[in-house]
Amino acid sequence: MSFPQQIRARSATTTFALLLALVAVPTAKAQDNVHPMMESKVWVNMGAFFASRDLEISVEGSVNDADLIFDVESQLGIGDRPDLFMTELGWQFSERWGVALQYFRSQRNGSKTLQDTIEWQDISYEAGINVSAQTKFSITRVFFSRRFLKKGPHDLRLGAGIHWLEAEASISGEATLDDQSSEFRNSVATASLPIPNIGIWYGYSASDRWLFSTRLDWLSADVGKYNGAIWNASTSIEYRITDHFGMGLAYQLFGIDGGIKDSGWRGDISTRFSGLNLHFSGYW
Repeated sequence: MSFPQQIRARSATTTFALLLALVAVPTAKAQDNVHPMMESKVWVNMGAFFASRDLEISVEGSVNDADLIFDVESQLGIGDRPDLFMTELGWQFSERWGVALQYFRSQRNGSKTLQDTIEWQDISYEAGINVSAQTKFSITRVFFSRRFLKKGPHDLRLGAGIHWLEAEASISGEATLDDQSSEFRNSVATASLPIPNIGIWYGYSASDRWLFSTRLDWLSADVGKYNGAIWNASTSIEYRITDHFGMGLAYQLFGIDGGIKDSGWRGDISTRFSGLNLHFSGYW
């Protein structure tokens, strides 16, 4: 099964499981007895994403003079520690319309003694030398939503937005230049990839303390020198501690596959992760 099919299958399973859970949740005592996040004009979440992640940052290169798409993380020993910093800011600027801004960030490092000679970004690194590698990526998501249902404990929204992915990959080590001299070099490739998306969000307030929600985003697009696809599904539980403060736990599936036709990158970016998101919330 391909990755898009896996994401769609998991998303459907997650959504179905949430709906079953909501059936079993007691109905709120009164229609106005809802979680304050459903009535707030502004909210903010901050936390960490403890995820199982597969990140492939690939650029054109070669190993022992054989051309290939070079995967920096898997071929240069970068570890699989996938924790991400996460924050979200939301604003309900009218009765029906709102906007949310999300930000994820991750950075990983590694080092390895090369078993083969590699060429990356037009620079050669000989077999037997030790190189250090680093990958960075961040995702900024802006999403405008329209509320189609707001009745008692139920809230349903549809909308559209854009995910902006920024990635950087670098290799440092003793490099061979012009097949003669050698010196320490740091080879860096950077890329930015905008991917639009559409999505749906549903929230259910079991009481003024508990809020259950699910969200699904998806889209595949070809925009100028970029092409890519995105899948994003999550299910979350929010608990109110005080009138303006709470905490939440979410399970999220996320994936981006993109290609870039740019002289600064010449390759692909593929990232997918799934896992728990623990965050603290404020709402006013």
